[in-house]
Amino acid sequence: MNTTHMSTYQETMRSYPLDALVSDFFNIFNLLIVGEVIGILGILGNVFTIRNFYKQGFHDTVSVTLTALALSDIGALVTQQGYNILINPWLSRMELDFSLYDMVAVFFFYPNGYFIRVSGLITAFASFERCVSVTLPLKVRLLFSRKVVLIVNVLIFFLISIYLFPLYYFYCVEFVYLVNPLTNRTIYTLIYRENADIVLHVSYLLIDLAVPYLTFLVTIVSTVVIVVQLRSKAKWRSAVVSGKTQGEKSDALLKEKRTSVMLVTVSVIFIVCLIPHSAVLTALSFVRELKLGGAYFNIAFLCYTFTFLMETINCSVSILVYYKMSTKFRTTAQEMLKLCKKTDLKH
Repeated sequence: MNTTHMSTYQETMRSYPLDALVSDFFNIFNLLIVGEVIGILGILGNVFTIRNFYKQGFHDTVSVTLTALALSDIGALVTQQGYNILINPWLSRMELDFSLYDMVAVFFFYPNGYFIRVSGLITAFASFERCVSVTLPLKVRLLFSRKVVLIVNVLIFFLISIYLFPLYYFYCVEFVYLVNPLTNRTIYTLIYRENADIVLHVSYLLIDLAVPYLTFLVTIVSTVVIVVQLRSKAKWRSAVVSGKTQGEKSDALLKEKRTSVMLVTVSVIFIVCLIPHSAVLTALSFVRELKLGGAYFNIAFLCYTFTFLMETINCSVSILVYYKMSTKFRTTAQEMLKLCKKTDLKH
């Protein structure tokens, strides 16, 4: 977004059919108030989650994947916090020495999109791994060892980063000083290079449309298979656990079922919270009036305030799911909290 885009934004925000006060209200309420509170709690919750899995020892593949998910969620929440603060109506109307929306896009919006897509792929991988676990219970440990799962999660972080960041920061944009003709002031902004339109369009189709919908497809199919298999093969799985007492069989099956249901819950929350944002991005690709400078951009921005809030919720509530559905996580969490209380009493 260069100075022309900046001036276009400021002019069109005053002339859209949706009242600017309505847009400002939801911007402040959804992002600056509710989003910030949930985001801060979510960051603390994810840090606690990582510490919890660390104390458990990463003895299974699920804890490795969920730790990677918590790391990605922290990145998404931190960048979202910065976006929420800087995009507020008061700061956007100030005359600054730099293009606010360009800086927000480069340092917060695109990095946030990176972490959101990483979280989505990790969630899809966790669902797929659990799907294989319930359909091929005797081969899952051969296919998904802790080493394999760790490598896959690291590759997700790495591959998305080498595709997204060089594309935007080296091939498409450069930072320059330009004179804003509206204020006759020099500001620090970015301009798009000649090849930017084609490259960004292809990137938009792949990163913003193809990757999210592929993630949803894998997650939904895996979740459906997990639910069907848990219902149809309960007796068969009980027969596989040989050489144990009936009570031990029930405990093993109950633990397996709880883990599967927990991951299904995480997947459902991810789908419900992320599909609206992907729908808005899809609408932007087909309806020109919703884009910056279009007749209905204010409406699109209003929708963004809700979809960003739902993304924040998705990245923040996992700890509640783990605490409710995982006995091991809950026990470890209670031990950590008791230890904190004892330390406070000593001081």
